[in-house]
This record gives sequence, structure tokens and C-alpha cells, in this order.
Amino acid sequence: MKYAAFTVVFVAALSCALPVWAAPQGARLEEVTPHPAQAAGIGLAAALTNTVYFPVRLAMTIATAEVGGITGFLTGGDNVSASAVWNSTEGQGFVTPAILEGRERLRLGP
Repeated sequence: MKYAAFTVVFVAALSCALPVWAAPQGARLEEVTPHPAQAAGIGLAAALTNTVYFPVRLAMTIATAEVGGITGFLTGGDNVSASAVWNSTEGQGFVTPAILEGRERLRLGP
């Protein structure tokens, strides 16, 4: 009975995976040119988002710089410890229209 159940599950999983195996490798999504009004709206939304995002991101970066410096000082000048804190501020400083459209990912850290 266990063998039959295993076989049914295996065949079902294999049949679901076949379309994925048949997909062309490196397939890209089709680039669609947005309507000018839509592009203007996305650009305006990105600008309005940045009025909130940028000050918060700047404050976070300044605070992280201070905490990283204190961490380095308290660990006797250990660069690895300080860099671990400082690396958390890597990423984008602004929200772009490509991020809002979903073509790029918003990165807030390494």
C-alpha cells in the first residue's frame, strides 16, 4: 500500500514538473512601453514616495553609522564587527519608477 501511494505521489509531482522542464531557459518577460499618462503617474508616485522614504532612509543610515562606530570602538577596533553593522545600510537610497512597476526590487540591505 505504501508503495502504491508513493508511486501516485511521485507521478503527480513529476507531471506537475514537466511544464517547468519544458520552459525555455533564460526566458524574459516582455518589455511593455507604458502609456505616457501611466508613466507620468508612476513617476509622480515615485516622487511622492521619496518624500517619506528618503528622510527615513537618511535617518536610518546616520543612526547605523553611529552604531557601527560605537560597535567598532567597543570591540577594540574590530573592523568585522563594525562592517557588519555598516553593511546593513547598503541598498537604494531612492524609490524609482522601476521599483514601483515591479521591474526592480527595493534593496534595504546586503
